[in-house]
Amino acid sequence: MPLAVALGLFGAVHGAESAVASPKEIRGRIDAAAKRLDGGQRDEAVELLAQAITGLEVMATAARPPVGFKTLADRAAGVRRRLDRAGADVSRLTIPVPAASAPVPAAAKPVVGKATGVSFSRQVAPILASSCGGCHIAGRKGGFQMMSYEGLMKTGMVQRGAGQASRLVEVILTGDMPRGGGKVSAENVATLIRWIDSGAACDAADLSVGIDVLARGGGLPPAPAPPTAVKAVPLKPGGVSFASDVAPLLQTHCLKCHGGDEIEANLSMASLDRLLRGGRTGAAIVPGKGADSLLVKKLRGADIEGQRMPLGRPPLSDADVALIEKWITEGASLDMLTAVTPLETLVAEGQARKLSDTDLARVRFAAGEKLWRRAIPDEEPVVQSRVGVCVIGNLPADRLAAFADLAEDVVKEVREQLIADGSQRQPLLKGGIVIYAVKQAVDYSAIWQNVSRAERPKGISSHAGVSGEVVYAALLTPSTAATADRRAALAESVTAAAFAGRNAPEWFGRGAGRASATRLVGTSDLVQQWRRETAAAVPQLGSAADFFAGHSDPAASALAAGGFVGSIATPGKLSQMVALLDAGVAFDEAFTRVFRAPPLAAFEKWAARMIR
Repeated sequence: MPLAVALGLFGAVHGAESAVASPKEIRGRIDAAAKRLDGGQRDEAVELLAQAITGLEVMATAARPPVGFKTLADRAAGVRRRLDRAGADVSRLTIPVPAASAPVPAAAKPVVGKATGVSFSRQVAPILASSCGGCHIAGRKGGFQMMSYEGLMKTGMVQRGAGQASRLVEVILTGDMPRGGGKVSAENVATLIRWIDSGAACDAADLSVGIDVLARGGGLPPAPAPPTAVKAVPLKPGGVSFASDVAPLLQTHCLKCHGGDEIEANLSMASLDRLLRGGRTGAAIVPGKGADSLLVKKLRGADIEGQRMPLGRPPLSDADVALIEKWITEGASLDMLTAVTPLETLVAEGQARKLSDTDLARVRFAAGEKLWRRAIPDEEPVVQSRVGVCVIGNLPADRLAAFADLAEDVVKEVREQLIADGSQRQPLLKGGIVIYAVKQAVDYSAIWQNVSRAERPKGISSHAGVSGEVVYAALLTPSTAATADRRAALAESVTAAAFAGRNAPEWFGRGAGRASATRLVGTSDLVQQWRRETAAAVPQLGSAADFFAGHSDPAASALAAGGFVGSIATPGKLSQMVALLDAGVAFDEAFTRVFRAPPLAAFEKWAARMIR
């Protein structure tokens, strides 16, 4: 339905006084609601926002959501969050989703893992490089940068399945971008829309390769990497440890410019794997040749083009540079975990292997409290420690104590599933797990943003991961939740944290968590909801590559992960995975050994059955 017709129909049905006749008027209602809230008039703010949402609902019924819809919806969602935090009743205020973002009908389900529609490498990357490269690939104008496909998808500028509603297309159609008088042709805009509508998949082998490099039809210069750099090997006597000796130096002196999303010269040191790939000027490390490696030359400031590193900071000591050079000369090998393990996690694990379970728990739980205070600085937490777990949160003291008791019980139950050790001496996870239990969505979002540096996605109320020294699970725990649902959510999150602490990917931890919860509390309403919604989630994933790279919708990914892992993983197989990961086996190899197929092949086989 065309927007003008939809708005006309809206006015006819609801009358001239309540009709929101244009996007401009909808924006006015949203802004007025924000002003009323600032003035303490919560009820009036709720009413104005409700009127704006009614207009958004009409916009969402259009066959293609009109330009500006997403911006208005995001603005309305922000005011709704503020009202919620101010104590207003916002239960009737639901931000609409455009029809284009709804689940794909059965007849139009994509084939998971197959390239569809437009090629990102051959068609989309050249458009972005020519139209946006100067400001948003080579630079970060306006706080926005998309150096790679991976970086672009993290910005939120692309809304999968909704080309015209995506912010990337919107700023082009409105003439806001590109700046400086440049234009994007109608043909190229149509290509971008078709690419996004078809799922915004990427056909490049490496999602972190620069968009400008793809646009030139090339890839990064190959960086030689010996087998020992891919798979951990025992440290030789007197050898330099990457985890304990080199990684802490890189974390302290290099990650500010070569970590995260903003990486200089396209050289990332976020993991050993990324470091070995090199950057825009070629390989940073030549294993076996420390003195000839660009990294060492840059740190010494000798025989180089450009400036000494780290830029604008004191140089490393001669002893530290010599240590890095010796590690490279010895082969640039990895002595624990995997080459793709985040550097900060590797540093934390390097410290952890030196400590006892008790000492590591002391360090981890103290770091867990610091993380809370960074995320929610204006609220002192309640802390309850139990065997194998420390619960930190802002629930009333009696509720948090009861929650900690339940968490301790769940940790024991999950341990029985995952640890094949009848002596009970091996903990579920060395050093234990920190659990953040919060009572409000805004607090849960604050923790999510602090550990992931991104907005919390819709449909997620629990997750687990590793942040520096902290292996954590975070849960939104409303007082109305049934005990069975709390136990299920805890089982999911505790299991996921146990695998995150062993460097398993997030999708596997989440899937194993839901498999554990299903076995422990299979009759809970929460578990039954997962079962009902799994099949419908698969078509929303895009490609299998998107799922494994973490680019699919998070809520749909969680459902798919639970269905996939739950279909193949018995407690015995999960305990085998734990044993192999604890023995230092890389995740993909461990998965293939236990499940008799690589993760991608196993997932595609499962997904094909689900979308028939």
